[in-house]
Amino acid sequence: MLSPKLDTLPGPVADLQDRITHWRATRSHRRPMPEDLWLEAARLAQQHSIYAIAKALKLNYEALKGRVLQGPPKRRAQSTSPPRPAFVQLDPMPGISSPSSTVEVESRRGGKLTIRLSGPNALDAVAIVGAFLRSRR
Repeated sequence: MLSPKLDTLPGPVADLQDRITHWRATRSHRRPMPEDLWLEAARLAQQHSIYAIAKALKLNYEALKGRVLQGPPKRRAQSTSPPRPAFVQLDPMPGISSPSSTVEVESRRGGKLTIRLSGPNALDAVAIVGAFLRSRR
């Protein structure tokens, strides 16, 4: 078992310590530690001890303990629902022959919606745009 009082750390622990030190030195702002570093620390804590690894790597003991007890991350189950359509075309309403207009909306995630309207109240553009933006969350 790894003793927190040891001056020299076993190879894998020392390697991870170097990677964490490098991450701390190069990170921008106060971002959380990358998942791959946490996974490696949790694996080492299972081999040695949570306390020893937390102390050697200067990690929060409770956070490391939670990750060790939680086990490996679970993959999200694939959805069984059919995929959402990428394109929907609405046919114009019959009998409307007035000037037309175009509304284009682009979501932050890159989705794009174009609505071509003809005539007053031909479509409820606000409801369509709202549904489009909600579907992209």
